[in-house]
Amino acid sequence: MRRSDERGIALLLTLLVLTLLVALILEFDAEARREYRDAAAFRDNFKATVLARAAVQAARGVLQQDFLKDKQTGQFFDAPTDLWAFPITNYAIGDGLLNAQIEDERGKLNLNDLAAGGDPTARKPKVLRVKRLFELVQVNPDLVDAIVDWVDQDEVPEAAGAESLYYQTLRPSYRAANAPLQTLLELRLVKGITPEIIEKLSKVVTVYPQEGESRVNLNTADPLVLQALDPRITQSVAADIIQARPFKTIQELDRVSSFEAIGKELRLQNLYDIKSDLFLARMMVGVNEVTRNATVVLRRDPNTGTGAVLYYRVL
Repeated sequence: MRRSDERGIALLLTLLVLTLLVALILEFDAEARREYRDAAAFRDNFKATVLARAAVQAARGVLQQDFLKDKQTGQFFDAPTDLWAFPITNYAIGDGLLNAQIEDERGKLNLNDLAAGGDPTARKPKVLRVKRLFELVQVNPDLVDAIVDWVDQDEVPEAAGAESLYYQTLRPSYRAANAPLQTLLELRLVKGITPEIIEKLSKVVTVYPQEGESRVNLNTADPLVLQALDPRITQSVAADIIQARPFKTIQELDRVSSFEAIGKELRLQNLYDIKSDLFLARMMVGVNEVTRNATVVLRRDPNTGTGAVLYYRVL
């Protein structure tokens, strides 16, 4: 009887040991799989980040190719019909896929124009244009005063603006830049500007060139940007301009009868053009399950077509 009990106990111990071994093996397998997945994710994350930088070169290449085409034809203009304006979809780059869209920064109003070199007389029409644009995109135009105070060099607040005295009451406190905006995201520091407002403005305003004094490319400008240029440019006039695009020379704008008189007047003020040298590329690179979003701003050299990076950000 005792021998039978001993055999039973031995069997139970054997089963217990086997159970523990199986549990250890399964835990080891699960841990190994987790480490493999983490390693694969790290690898793909690294690849996506590197490929996002490589995608900048792809954008530069597209812009230079467009420049060479213009040089060959002798027609220098930038419009939605150009090579750079077409989206890049699922383009194989290394081990990943690239999706990208290039935008013309000259088709937007430049917020750094609001400084106007410290000249109040020159600043007034620029402020009115930006305020018209804010109204058109349904953003409170009073916020323009706060942007003026952020980019101008003095500490005298506009009617609805804010200078360092206001920002120093915040926690954490800081001072007004009193200098050109470096990026559009810097607007988050300006009184009253929210991420939602920045998102709303991102298609119609720019901060490039940072020195201001920029002309709007009427070949690429949004209808709301066109209307903001002058109160006489109504929705129907803007539609006439868009329907007649692309313009290969500035003089071709005179063919738009509803815009002819206004256009000649604005041309004397050097407010618009039909070509660009500043472009923004929004890029997304995917490697397996990992994606990286990148934004780059390029200035294209008017003589060589090569693009210099003014801003780069990857998420």
